[in-house]
Amino acid sequence: MLLDGANALIYGGGGVVGGRLAVALARDGARVHLAGRSRTRMQHVVDIIRADGGHAEAAVIDVLDEVDVDEYVDVVAACSGSIDVSIDVIVPGRASRATPSEASARRLDRTEVADLERPVLDALRAHFITARAAARHMVCQHSGLILVPRCLPTAGDAGLDASSLASVVIDRLAAQLAGDLVSTGVRVTAVDTDPTSADETARRLVAAASDGDT
Repeated sequence: MLLDGANALIYGGGGVVGGRLAVALARDGARVHLAGRSRTRMQHVVDIIRADGGHAEAAVIDVLDEVDVDEYVDVVAACSGSIDVSIDVIVPGRASRATPSEASARRLDRTEVADLERPVLDALRAHFITARAAARHMVCQHSGLILVPRCLPTAGDAGLDASSLASVVIDRLAAQLAGDLVSTGVRVTAVDTDPTSADETARRLVAAASDGDT
């Protein structure tokens, strides 16, 4: 198995994409560590993986809290021996959803500042915090893969879309982290995700992790 024995952190592991990703990585041999806000949803994923003979654990974590994330990653590294893959699949919510006619008519003066900036700032904060926490351990190992999912707009998106703006920020963050870590053996890769298909998104992330030579 390609990821046999690798320790994979999955933030948002109780969600639709995160859960399918966790099951797929476990079937590839990874030891998956789920982090998120809903223990009930994560436990359901853990039960599926364990019933299939895989290894899975879950912890309630707030990805926007850097102390919470740092402590969590330190514990996983101490107990498991390594941090090999880190993936934050918690996608920032779009600004208030609108009907097609409303979206096409959306203008600058109809968009609240908070609706536009919050998903962007939250995405930047969450991805930086989780990547930094993993990198601290991966640099010492001289190996590891940080996957950064970016949510591209769907056909028909119009007006000001906070998720699209967040994806641009995430992409630049991934590029800068990759450049900063290039000499350490740690890889940072941004992966296009399909906002309309959880299965396709999980497939792309698993493929990227399997190609990561962790």
